[in-house]
Amino acid sequence: MRGNKTGRRFPSFLERRRSRQGGESARDRAYTLELASLHLQLLVAMAAVDEQVAQVEVEEVLAFIDRTSMPAEDLEQLEQLARTSLASPPNLDQLTTQLHALARRPAIARLVALDLARVAAADSREDPRETRMLTTVCEALDVPAVEIRIDEPALSPDGTQGGGDDQERVIGAPAPRAASLAARHRARVAVRKALEASYREDADGHGTG
Repeated sequence: MRGNKTGRRFPSFLERRRSRQGGESARDRAYTLELASLHLQLLVAMAAVDEQVAQVEVEEVLAFIDRTSMPAEDLEQLEQLARTSLASPPNLDQLTTQLHALARRPAIARLVALDLARVAAADSREDPRETRMLTTVCEALDVPAVEIRIDEPALSPDGTQGGGDDQERVIGAPAPRAASLAARHRARVAVRKALEASYREDADGHGTG
């Protein structure tokens, strides 16, 4: 494992990165700072395309940095780019001419599309501008279309919601943190209801025996 003292200016993402980092794959080695910067700017552009950058969308952008396997100094540059980009978001038109660099690397291009869908779904709101941007990027990168699938709203404290306990919808990647917590809460409510029903059945069975 690499030394623990490198890059202490940004300990949080470096420590998380080291905790997950294994051997570098060929794709990781091909993932340059230039490509990662474009990837990040596309995510920020998606977060801002509906003119409202939600905190959960910011967290998705920062999570991209956390899981990127690159040298510490490159990660520092990415985090600085995230700060400046979120303060003054780019739009897709400003990035279109650079997409050919991603299109030449299909595996990375596919990850970009999935990450864009994740950012679009993070705030649990459907917006046609996000759908149009994702479609445009997928076509430009020549990757299969990715669907933006929104998680159901979080449960109220009593465990009730309109859609039912078993209808969680997610994109083709890990769900946003808030949605994941809501899903776990729904699962706990469903288990509790099943246990309560089982107890009632047992009690009824003993009462009539």
